[in-house]
Amino acid sequence: MAVLTLEHVDQVFGQGSARVQVLHDVSFAAEAGSLSLIVGPSGSGKSTFLTIAGGLLTPTAGVVTVAGEAYQSRSAKAREQLRLTTIGFVLQAYHLLPYLTVADQFKLVDRIKKTGNLSRPALAALLAQLGIADLVGKYPAELSGGQKQRVAIARALYPDPAILLADEPTAALDGPRVQVVGQLLAELAHTRNKAVVVVTHDQRLIPFADAVFDMTDGRLARV
Repeated sequence: MAVLTLEHVDQVFGQGSARVQVLHDVSFAAEAGSLSLIVGPSGSGKSTFLTIAGGLLTPTAGVVTVAGEAYQSRSAKAREQLRLTTIGFVLQAYHLLPYLTVADQFKLVDRIKKTGNLSRPALAALLAQLGIADLVGKYPAELSGGQKQRVAIARALYPDPAILLADEPTAALDGPRVQVVGQLLAELAHTRNKAVVVVTHDQRLIPFADAVFDMTDGRLARV
């Protein structure tokens, strides 16, 4: 069953001579229990697609539906609650708070979302799987780019969302870590029945995907 759908979505920025159409008639469905990979070069519209899918941007045209209800029919407060409880984000900029240790990044989630997060043993297992268990006392400034990326992935998975949206989650990772993250995303989809959507230019993730789509010049096609 599709838990996230985009139907005939267009996205236009600017007007007149500055008008740029970034997405063209994009339709997409993410199934629970599947890992969907959207592959394309920089500037192809992948990040805009993900921002719209997550309800952070209202498309110029088209309908985005999550759990059977269109974003457009939800209030701003209801959208915010949906992003808090149902959708996890892994963004390129990491968005780790610089004044919090790795451990405190998760404690902050507990303050915002008080129930339904991973148990302490489950979080410990996730940190170990990502190779960051020994970093819990570190601040973001003390981490490498790859370490920050893995912490961001763990933080996105901690609230146990039904949908995970990831923007270039392996961009800062070497080959062995790509394998770990690819396997983790696939297992998350298959064993926990979650819809995982990844936008990337990293061809190394293709073997882990259940469905692969190509994004070229704002147009999406299944491979």
